[in-house]
Amino acid sequence: MTDHINRRNFLRATAGSMAVAAIAGCSSDDGDGDNSGGDQTTDAMEDGMDEETDGMNEEMTGTDSMSEGGMDGETDSMDEETDSMTEDEMMSMATFEVTITNVSEAGTITTSEGDDVAVPLSPTAYAVHTADATAFESGESASEGLESLAEDGSPDAFAAEVEMADGVDHAGTVATPDGAEEHGPLMPGDSYTFEVEAGHDHNLTLATMFVQSNDLFYAPEPSGISLFEDGDPLSGDVTDELVLWDAGTEQNQEPGVGADQAPRQDGTDTGPEEMANVRPIENVMDEYEYPDTSEVVEVTVTTM
Repeated sequence: MTDHINRRNFLRATAGSMAVAAIAGCSSDDGDGDNSGGDQTTDAMEDGMDEETDGMNEEMTGTDSMSEGGMDGETDSMDEETDSMTEDEMMSMATFEVTITNVSEAGTITTSEGDDVAVPLSPTAYAVHTADATAFESGESASEGLESLAEDGSPDAFAAEVEMADGVDHAGTVATPDGAEEHGPLMPGDSYTFEVEAGHDHNLTLATMFVQSNDLFYAPEPSGISLFEDGDPLSGDVTDELVLWDAGTEQNQEPGVGADQAPRQDGTDTGPEEMANVRPIENVMDEYEYPDTSEVVEVTVTTM
């Protein structure tokens, strides 16, 4: 019995030792034989976890790709659309109706001879242009086209010159009074009307001769009249934007009297040369008086 008991105890002890060894083999990196199965199981588990991790990384990489390619692409597209809208808004056009009216009357000028005379205005040249494009320059010599307008009331050559300048969108002339069928000057009560299209960065220049003179003309400052204010198209009376200019090409004579002025001269381009520069008449030291601009001309701009 003792032998039987001892043998059974030995088997129990041996079985226990093998079980402990098997458990130890599953977690040991140093065993061989049966331990290789444990290593393979562990490696397989690790490989599986690595594959899952790689898969997750690939999914995350795909998400990054979507973020970089998709969302960024959509953002860029939105930015481009916004830029395009901004550019479209800046370049949006408006149509303007411009009316030039002669508001002078007999007595606007009283000559030294006691005559009360009005001031006719010549056919008008106009241009739509950027602010840095100018039809003429104060303090510079007048062009041939400007000389022709200021001395003889002919706007065609001046408009043609201006239209060729950088920054000028378009230029033209108006010579037929409203309601008339033929070209002619603006007499008291008459008006010229024309339309122009312009964008937010455009200004308007117009020029008409003060006919009772040798070489005077009305025009705004060289940069022109801004056709938009705070993004809104201009509508209203812009007469106060006009200046009476001396072209500096012919010596001044008394307004309404001079023999070399358009109503009384024998032909175009007559009269003694002055050889001066363009400047406002208020800066000219002659002995004559000139009416206020608002007593001779009225200019209105209306958004269509």
